[in-house]
Order: sequence, then structure tokens, then C-alpha cells
Amino acid sequence: MFYRETMPLKSDEAKRRLEGLLETRFCDAKDAEEQGSMLKALTGDYLGGFDFDGRARVFNALAEPNRLKILKLLGFREMCVCELTAALDMNQPNLSYHVKKLENVGLVRSSKAGKWVYYSLADEESLKLLGVCPSPLSA
Repeated sequence: MFYRETMPLKSDEAKRRLEGLLETRFCDAKDAEEQGSMLKALTGDYLGGFDFDGRARVFNALAEPNRLKILKLLGFREMCVCELTAALDMNQPNLSYHVKKLENVGLVRSSKAGKWVYYSLADEESLKLLGVCPSPLSA
């Protein structure tokens, strides 16, 4: 499944406290050392609730034009490998490489029917938000 953010309640509290701390500019703080120490601790608590490595892998997978084309086509419907290779004028090993990258980060899923492999979007709604697959608001 496409990456979804799950922030622990601790992170919500850390965010609230971090926002409060950031109301005072670091340079204007009475005790810059204490301000820096609190800023570091609250930032660690707040950012600890995010999976930056997971997001980076997703963005890395999206950072290739052929993969974006595959996702765009899969926005219409599930497609067989042979359809994707023909539509994108790509050989099967090359297509498989790109689809595997998308599968590894949970953007695409595959199913096998006999000797054919079919691919579909794992989470179409998230990809609509990124503008990758068709939606009523985009062309």
C-alpha cells in the first residue's frame, strides 16, 4: 500500500510545543543556549513521527519519466504487461524493471492470470493528489 503518514499522539504534542517555541525567534531569545537545546529536543520528538526514508523511496520511484507514464496509464485500468510494452514502446525486461521499482514502494500491485501478469494501482487516491493518474479535475 502507498505510504500513509501515521503520527503518534506524542508528535501532535511535540508539534504544538514546537510551534509555541518558534513564536520567539532564536536570535531574540533571552537564553539562546536553552532555546537551542529545547528546539533540538522538540524537533527530534516531532520529526521522529515521520518516515522520511519511506517517503524518499517513494519519491525516488516517482523520479523517472517511464515510471510516471506507467502510473498514468494504470490510472485508466488494470493492464497486462503486453499492453504496457506496446503503449510505451518498451521491451519487457525494461518495463519489468520499472514496474518492480513501483511495486517495491507500494504504488503498483501485480496479479497473475495464467501466463499473463496484470498491473494495477495500489492506491489511486494518493496518486491523484500527486497529479499522476486521471481524476475528474485533471486531464
